[in-house]
Amino acid sequence: MISRLFTIIVALMLAGALTPASMARTGAAPSGASADVRATDSIAMYAEELARTSLLHNTKVSFVGGDADSRAPRDSVESMVARLYFDQYRNSQDPESPYFIFMSKDANFAMGVGGTISLRGWADWNGMIDDYDFNTSEITLPKTPETMRSIGASMSGSVIFFNIMGRHTPVGDFRAYIEGGFSGYGHTGFKLKKAWLQMHDFTAGLATTTFSDPAALPETLDGAGADGRLDKTNILVRYLHTWRDRWTLGASVEMPLSQPTDEDAHTSRLRDFVPDFALMGQYQWDRGMSHVRLAAVLRDMGYRNLDLGVNRHVAGWGAQLSAVVRVGRIVTLYATGCYGKGIAAYLGDLSSGNYDLLADPGNPGRLYAPATLSGTAGAKVQILPRLSSTLCLATLRHYPKADPAADTYKYAQYLSINAVYDFSPRLQLGVEYLAGKRMNCGGEHANVNRAEALLSFSF
Repeated sequence: MISRLFTIIVALMLAGALTPASMARTGAAPSGASADVRATDSIAMYAEELARTSLLHNTKVSFVGGDADSRAPRDSVESMVARLYFDQYRNSQDPESPYFIFMSKDANFAMGVGGTISLRGWADWNGMIDDYDFNTSEITLPKTPETMRSIGASMSGSVIFFNIMGRHTPVGDFRAYIEGGFSGYGHTGFKLKKAWLQMHDFTAGLATTTFSDPAALPETLDGAGADGRLDKTNILVRYLHTWRDRWTLGASVEMPLSQPTDEDAHTSRLRDFVPDFALMGQYQWDRGMSHVRLAAVLRDMGYRNLDLGVNRHVAGWGAQLSAVVRVGRIVTLYATGCYGKGIAAYLGDLSSGNYDLLADPGNPGRLYAPATLSGTAGAKVQILPRLSSTLCLATLRHYPKADPAADTYKYAQYLSINAVYDFSPRLQLGVEYLAGKRMNCGGEHANVNRAEALLSFSF
């Protein structure tokens, strides 16, 4: 089945190469710091660039101070609003720019409030857990007749945000951003998602980890995304700089949250004391819409050996290679590969468990960092100017030492394919098919299926 899907991807690539040049090309979030979302050559622009240009032209701006003759021209206004998209860590599910913005008369200071309303409905017919997120780690084993089928609906994924931007100020260019989402307790509880301050090349606050590459993840309607998705947020301080619109380097110090096993009677957890260190390097082209990125993380995780009465520390590390590549006129390819030890807290499926450190079966009182491997690949096709389809294939594999418990997570597989129609740049309707599989170390496994629909409106 997987080989057939990759054959389809190759066929789509060839189809894209043969599409007439006048067809609008597809796009994901611009990854370059200087991606020009205000370009005027519509033939050379991707479909997403055209949509964002439309958003910029239709943004409602209320000026503070000054009369009409003293206010900045529209080009300066749109240049300020366009800065909202200059984000190396933006993903496909992040909200669009606010529809209404308050701006100073010289267009050097702006304040906007916006959000996204998401209505999600789903139907399961093969035993998936009753939840709005399609998490393969939560597949119930063994299946029971009572839980084989279900339907559900949720407003999860709805967010509101507040954004302040300034340029040419006494402290230089800056941006402050805070975002909250309705995805907490009971599918409706409100919780903080992001809150950061950016000044020049420095970012401080709750933001997406430097170890990740959200733009290289295929677009899914499912909020959880692929089983090996790396899109974690940490409290961090980051330096990120782009040279000549091609090369980007970044480094960050991030607050740790290690997750060692809590089922070992010979050990106890120590409080985290050493921060995580993350690095990234990226080469980008095609106005920042395509890139290749290499990222790494280094961690220190501690525990106490209760038998010997001593504290121990284990080093964790991870490396990730990712890419977004435009092929032909209408096809975008995505790929991400990640391998490391002691990085389970960063990876989608395993982040909800205690897999960073596990008990060594041959050495009571000792913990070790198990290896994990994840891979995600996908393709997006812009079938029509307002209709797109995305395929995502992923796997996440966990490698504990010999003789783990039979119910220990071994690996999972994930597939999604969707179609999204844009009624306007702010209103979309999508449908998606999802399939997942979980395998335990004891050999027990289960396959699940889901159909999902999502109506989304940004304001």
